[in-house]
Amino acid sequence: MMKWFATVQQPVWKRIALTACMGLCATSGRAQQYPKFPPALPPGASPLAPSSFAPPTGSKAIPPTNNSETRPAGLPQGNPSLQQPVYVAERSEPVRVNLSSNLPDPQEPPSMASEYEAAPIGLFDEQRALQSKPTQTGELFEAARVIAVVGDERVSIGDLIDPKRVTPDMAASREFEMALRKRVVTSIETKCLARHFLHLQSAGKPKKEREEIRSKVSAKTAEVFKTKVMPQQMLRAKCESELEFLELLEKSGTSLPAMLRNFSEQMWADQALREGVKDKPTVELFELQDWYDSHSEDWNKPARARFQIMSAIFKKYPSREAAYEAIAEMGNQVFLGGATFDTVAKDKSSGFNSSEGGVFDWTQKGSLKSKVIEEAAFTIELQALSTILEDEDGFHIIKVLEREPDYRMTFQQAQTEIRKAIIKSKKDSQQREYIQKVRDMTPVWSKWPEDIPGARDLSEIE
Repeated sequence: MMKWFATVQQPVWKRIALTACMGLCATSGRAQQYPKFPPALPPGASPLAPSSFAPPTGSKAIPPTNNSETRPAGLPQGNPSLQQPVYVAERSEPVRVNLSSNLPDPQEPPSMASEYEAAPIGLFDEQRALQSKPTQTGELFEAARVIAVVGDERVSIGDLIDPKRVTPDMAASREFEMALRKRVVTSIETKCLARHFLHLQSAGKPKKEREEIRSKVSAKTAEVFKTKVMPQQMLRAKCESELEFLELLEKSGTSLPAMLRNFSEQMWADQALREGVKDKPTVELFELQDWYDSHSEDWNKPARARFQIMSAIFKKYPSREAAYEAIAEMGNQVFLGGATFDTVAKDKSSGFNSSEGGVFDWTQKGSLKSKVIEEAAFTIELQALSTILEDEDGFHIIKVLEREPDYRMTFQQAQTEIRKAIIKSKKDSQQREYIQKVRDMTPVWSKWPEDIPGARDLSEIE
């Protein structure tokens, strides 16, 4: 049965449904074995602390390109629905790939992301963008204002950023414009890849059959979203009903159709990229050596330590004395009472990662904010409790689990790390080349064409 489902001869909508379901289916010196912690801070003494909007009117028709492509004239009256087939115009012979039976796991739609959160960027050149002239506010920053066109699909500001959150002061800032330009680049790349994926599913078919195939792909993707992704989102948002979830989305400046559109485009784009960049890069021995020689500083590894910490954070207690009494009691439970560090940290600590026993995984020397804790982590004996430490946040007791001194990795030790770095570099290069190839197949206009190689100025069709 599994073999039958995996065959590429099955209709694309069946493979999407199956694969998506499968994807889901601190002190200096040595530590002291100190005597019983005092139950409270002695009077006068210091503690033990060593140290989708209406489309703009008046849009002009998209000018034809110099090749023989067939494309609907003019701009559509609004963004196309995911349930409607979208014709992808051909500008050159498409890269033909077979639909894999492995679709990506549904990802959480970025609908509630911060307005300034940096999304993954493909070829965006921030330095070049910073040199360009700032956009005049009062003209561009309107929700329905089109800032890019991909094929025959328009992209407005409201498609990328919740317009209700954009204040005049924010819109006038250079930082806001740069964040918007990054999102435009990401959106264009995703849309080009998604449209290319849909095109490949029906390339060479009669028009009616193309529409049927794309309609089925859209419908099945929407079904996966409704049955798999949306329930997960409701669970994470702690919503008990669909109505409650829809109200939460509205308050967050998004909607269910927007989430579905983002999910579908990202799913199709990921699949197009996966199918277009299949080759696993090979790494030769001389490449390993060249990388080791050219990245000399990378092999100097600083000392590092793993430790546990229990804390009494000042802001969690009514007074400094109460915090000291609490940390002393925690220490006594471990040192005198025989309780495990993990148990006490989980039950009593108010500090970092207390729910997991206060464990700090491998931490490099020089990376900790608290120099008191760091000094203890790299000086006290292994498996021994520190004395009570104090920094600006509160009182702490730590226990060092493991520690390694600084050292320099040899070529033999670094080979695994180097191989992974080279493979990633080659795959990133292949992906950039493929994205550019797909982008070249789709006509693109942008408010900032300098950000996207090959794009035309949006003023040509305004």
